[in-house]
Amino acid sequence: MIDLAPHDETDTTALKERERFAQILVLFGRHGLKGLAARLGLGAGGGEPLEDTRPEAIVALLRDIGPVAVKFGQILAMRSDLLEPAWVDALSKLQDRVPPLPFAAVQPLIEEAIGGPIETSFSHFETEALAAGSIAQAHAATLLDGRDVIVKIRRPGIERIVDADLRLLRRLARVAERRIPEIARLKPDELLRHFAESLAREMDLSAEARASDAIGEYLKTYGVRTARFDWELSGRRVNIQERLRGFPASDLDAARRSDLDLATLASTYAQAILRMIIINGHFHADPHPGNVFFLEDGTLGLIDFGAVGTLLPRRREELVRLGLAIASEDTGGVVDILMLWAGDPDVERVRLEEAMAELIDRFSNVLLDQIDLADIFQMVFAILRDFHLALPPDLALVLRTLLTAEGFVRRIDPAFDIARELAPIAKELMRERASPARLRGEAGKLLAALGRAVLSTPNLVGQIEKVARTGSITVSIAPKDLERLRGRERAGRGTPQLYPATLAICAAIVFSSQPLLAGLLAFGAVALAVFEGVRRR
Repeated sequence: MIDLAPHDETDTTALKERERFAQILVLFGRHGLKGLAARLGLGAGGGEPLEDTRPEAIVALLRDIGPVAVKFGQILAMRSDLLEPAWVDALSKLQDRVPPLPFAAVQPLIEEAIGGPIETSFSHFETEALAAGSIAQAHAATLLDGRDVIVKIRRPGIERIVDADLRLLRRLARVAERRIPEIARLKPDELLRHFAESLAREMDLSAEARASDAIGEYLKTYGVRTARFDWELSGRRVNIQERLRGFPASDLDAARRSDLDLATLASTYAQAILRMIIINGHFHADPHPGNVFFLEDGTLGLIDFGAVGTLLPRRREELVRLGLAIASEDTGGVVDILMLWAGDPDVERVRLEEAMAELIDRFSNVLLDQIDLADIFQMVFAILRDFHLALPPDLALVLRTLLTAEGFVRRIDPAFDIARELAPIAKELMRERASPARLRGEAGKLLAALGRAVLSTPNLVGQIEKVARTGSITVSIAPKDLERLRGRERAGRGTPQLYPATLAICAAIVFSSQPLLAGLLAFGAVALAVFEGVRRR
């Protein structure tokens, strides 16, 4: 049996962690998972294959372990690129809902945060919580100046619980990665690192306020409101935000009884989500109907910025390149991006290209307004699982957000036309790519790359001189690359990376009779090689 706890018996933390592991082992047995515990080294016996483990039992185990395990399960539920649909469906049932604490337990935290008794800042305060989660609970109140607000309070002691359970989860993940190949493919350590970062942001209630302010400033342009925060009274453990008046979009019956223009609201919501991700690069990562409000003035509101995502410029560029490759039916380009995201693992590239070509062909003649993103994503996720490819966590979050958004707008407006929403954004991106500033920037990168190539060409020049003197060319190709070339040949497609090599060979052949032409060909080979390198980055 593997001992996961620290070995300093005199250390109180070590003893508590041993007790916690003992509790978790009991929970494994309670949910019929003794075989899995044995595979992890937490119990006696030979263990059982992971495929024999029931997803429902794991969900029940995570729920009993506590809030950190539940939230980690919710993160895993977003990873359709890693997990089979049965696991995703089961994990999606995990809810971060817990009974609220009595008001007497949170009142001291509120008064400490505002620097005095509640009466000094509020004319009214609801002692019964509006909502409660594992991290915080929310109460309605009214400030002395008459503004209606929501007061969110972090649960006392939650930081210590989260830190302790995160340590245990990391140790358990490292053991699982060593002992169970199926889990090693999921890269649990990387998943937990990303999870810990997002959990740290959620624990800091002032981070929610900053995100709401920053993203809200961007969304104003599109007629979407976010709550304003009272910064004098808000901090890491308590935040105080404006109470938006309206009803949650999850109440579709009320929405349909109202005079609201649901088609326009669906379009506004879609534009807000797409532009937050693609243009702004900083976005609300959990825009489910409960976090969307139809306001009394007929506009749209977004609340709860505890979960946010970031799409870095290089990721956006990769997504644009992926879109262009799909549009031009360039399956090699599509596979290049997928391999880049997965860390360039050793896969059957030819078979992967064939699978992507089949997928692209399936949708090539479908009208955009008939395309269901959920269907496309599920097919892509199935291919990724089949080839053991994984998306980076930031992109997985982007896709989860897009799926949430599309499912929501389809419920509001079944005739939702995604082409209408994407067209102006696509045009904006194309204008940006063709702008003088962008072209100057790309030219600068190309010149810099050419400069680096020139500085590193003594060996190249020597090789060219040797070819000219001997009339012979030595070609060395790695077995993996040779197999890739054979696959390209079988697929009947040209390989852009071969063009520079072809020009270089031609230059060597004509060097003795046409030195000027050979020089031009050699320069073209270098330029093409550099351009291809810049394009692939």
